Amino acid sequence: MSKQPTFKREWFNPIYFILKELCDDDTIRTILFYGGKSSSKTVSICQLLVIKCVVKGESTIAYRKESAIIPTTLKKSFNLAVDSTRVSNAIERQDRRYLCRNLAGGVSEIVMKGLDTEEKAKGIESYKYVYLDELNHFEQAEYEQFNLSLRGIKGQKIFAAWNPVDENSWVKTELVDKFDWLPTDYKLPSEDSFIHRSSCGKVVLIKTNYKDNYWIVGSPDNSYGYRDDNLISEYENLRTKNYNSYKVNVLGEWGKTNFGGEFLKAWRSEKHTGLYKYDPECALYVWFDENAVPFFPCGVFQVGQDNKTPRMIYHIAAKSPNNTVKWVCSELKRKMLEWGHKGRLYIGGDATSQKDDVKQEKGHDLFRLILNELKEFSPIRSLSPSNPSVIMSGNFFNSILDGNVEGLTFGVDKECRTVIVDFENTKEDKNGKVDKSTVTDPVTKKSYQPYGHFVDLTRYFLCYVFSKEYTAYQRGGKLFKPNGIMQIQRGEQITF
Repeated sequence: MSKQPTFKREWFNPIYFILKELCDDDTIRTILFYGGKSSSKTVSICQLLVIKCVVKGESTIAYRKESAIIPTTLKKSFNLAVDSTRVSNAIERQDRRYLCRNLAGGVSEIVMKGLDTEEKAKGIESYKYVYLDELNHFEQAEYEQFNLSLRGIKGQKIFAAWNPVDENSWVKTELVDKFDWLPTDYKLPSEDSFIHRSSCGKVVLIKTNYKDNYWIVGSPDNSYGYRDDNLISEYENLRTKNYNSYKVNVLGEWGKTNFGGEFLKAWRSEKHTGLYKYDPECALYVWFDENAVPFFPCGVFQVGQDNKTPRMIYHIAAKSPNNTVKWVCSELKRKMLEWGHKGRLYIGGDATSQKDDVKQEKGHDLFRLILNELKEFSPIRSLSPSNPSVIMSGNFFNSILDGNVEGLTFGVDKECRTVIVDFENTKEDKNGKVDKSTVTDPVTKKSYQPYGHFVDLTRYFLCYVFSKEYTAYQRGGKLFKPNGIMQIQRGEQITF
């Protein structure tokens, strides 16, 4: 190709232009990109790499885990990228290689390979870019080998794309979750998509879905792209028939692949999550479960003025080194000041934490420390003498989710993602209680219970704040009024 090609904006989705800008930033080392089907991630990456090859003379080596499927996957994506960017005359298409005599006056290439052994991740130093397609199909050791082997050229980058599947995938637990992600100013068409950058600045995390693909939904002004009403209809049908599959495959959310044995049998993410924001007219209920690993959990609830609509509106899952009372309470204070909260504040949670503990300052229990940290908000201690029965309170929680307890309806704000994952994945043990099985952190070698912490603190909240309904539930559903107790407001009892 002898002259500078012209590329029209109408040939690309919005994410392409963001990718281009990120790619030109030499301080960024890794771009992680996930999303649902038809979310434009693969073709946008391939378009960028094709143009870099043709215009800048920068070569790419692209991998799939299995070599045999390259012709029907990776090669199709690169062919589409070559055709859609109109650079076919500059590209010689070979079996698993695109050869280009580029504008820089040299020869550059895009090579496609399968990865059968860890050794094949070596010898990639001469390439400016490495692209790993369907990263979740690779082993963690293989990814780490790529990261170590890519060196020697300014601005080298690893692009990695995948569809989210299992919450327990190493891609999530050992890669994505290891970074602190900060929001950026980049915007995408779908409100559920995002572009985050790690606190160290070297890694970018992108999430998209089909609403970001103008060749599925059409451009906003209908001047280019294509609206595929048949496919959109299929996605909507899947949403109503199999929401978990819809969430993973269409929305691009992390999900779970194995079902059965859940403690919250009635939990449905599509039914029990929504937009539940702070209401200045209602009290705050802040409930804790005493735990440090994998995080110190805190749930913030409100109950609607009808006294029938408990909602979790905010949560904190503080990981080390922030899994301390002081740090969590500072976050709570920051949030309450942001809300301008002037109403009542109730503090509750795990009743077993009402004791002197070796982890706490001598002479203080967990809740005394919390109350002291939040004293400017005049918190009200709201604790039962002991925790409710796991089985009975679990049944009560499930019955509320089913809508079978005095019309109570429970919900969680959809931004409380850690809570939703906890509710979806907490298992029941053989005795009908919360499964307390542990896993071991590969780095710290500490054992911990991965799920159940938000389930537990929510059980405590529901049984305490809705004590009248819980007592009636234990007695077979008949409500009663205990002698000598008048409930003034949920969470505050006065004996007379």
